Amino acid sequence: MLTRLFPAPSAITLPAVGLDFSDSTMRFVKLKETVHGFLPEKFSELAIPEGCMQGGRIIDEGKWIEFLKQVRTTHKLKYVRVAMPESQTYSFVLTLDPAAAQDIRSAIELVLEDNIPLKAPETVFDYHIITQTDTAIIVQVLAVAEMTTQNYCNSFLTAGLVPVSFELDGQATARAVIKPHDNNSYMVVDFGAHRTGITIITHNTAVFTSTVEFGGKALIAILQKGLNISEEEAQHLKREYGLSAIGEHKDIFDLLVGGVSTLKDEINRRYVYWHERKEQYGAFPNIETIYLTGGHSNLAGLADYLSVSLRLSVVQVNPWINCVSFEDEIPEMSYEESMSYVTAIGLALADYYHD
Repeated sequence: MLTRLFPAPSAITLPAVGLDFSDSTMRFVKLKETVHGFLPEKFSELAIPEGCMQGGRIIDEGKWIEFLKQVRTTHKLKYVRVAMPESQTYSFVLTLDPAAAQDIRSAIELVLEDNIPLKAPETVFDYHIITQTDTAIIVQVLAVAEMTTQNYCNSFLTAGLVPVSFELDGQATARAVIKPHDNNSYMVVDFGAHRTGITIITHNTAVFTSTVEFGGKALIAILQKGLNISEEEAQHLKREYGLSAIGEHKDIFDLLVGGVSTLKDEINRRYVYWHERKEQYGAFPNIETIYLTGGHSNLAGLADYLSVSLRLSVVQVNPWINCVSFEDEIPEMSYEESMSYVTAIGLALADYYHD
């Protein structure tokens, strides 16, 4: 988390709100601690005005700040933990000599420009030690252009919101869906409306993140074109049948599987990449489970199709696994809805779980 540059005020009143956003949508969650665990105290999904953001960059600061002010006043927010858009961050794994233990930050700074397309003086970064042995220190580094962080920080502060931390969205997702101290390797696939985020997690650390320009809306468009139907009809068929369509609805399956195979290929590419590269950093475990999350991951038959195609266990996440047991209490948020809030939940959990 980029907390060294933006330390929280000493008099801060926690918990903070986990706030996740794309170019078009913002979601936030505030958790409350109960006898049974952590439950959502307030949450909302908001449409970001067109023209505020593009590719994770603020392109109209005035409009963006006005939107943030409205969010603050309408929902009575103050302290926020913010997920930095993946497109604006650089994350990489670095192997350091044990002698660097005395000043890891300086050791990273020396090789920063070898790993990212930014000048070191124009970059802010933070790091997390993944594992340490007598022969090597393996760290995950998150770097962002200083101008980007300043723009984000200034816009939130101007709107009256205090950013407690800025964090890689993949790390927040890891905190939400992976049990603390779990050192296994996983892939999390966040299947959204327009894009899919793919994160590889090992030792509870997001070590690789990437974005695929393919989402659930693309499947709706495929059905529209293939069946010559309206968007509303296509949405209904996707939701009603998905990849489980058989018999007279097999044409729906045939169309959808063509689109989903694109996603499957992108997942497989990153799976292969990890297993080809991981030995450079250490004897990290193989990925044996893929977790699905995101608003469009509820597509019927998606987990089964990916599991058979990739020959891996593919399951939908439990967004509340580190918050509360369903045997004790059920959150006031539907399961389908909560699948879109996983990153925000993970951000909010940072007040209680420290990586």
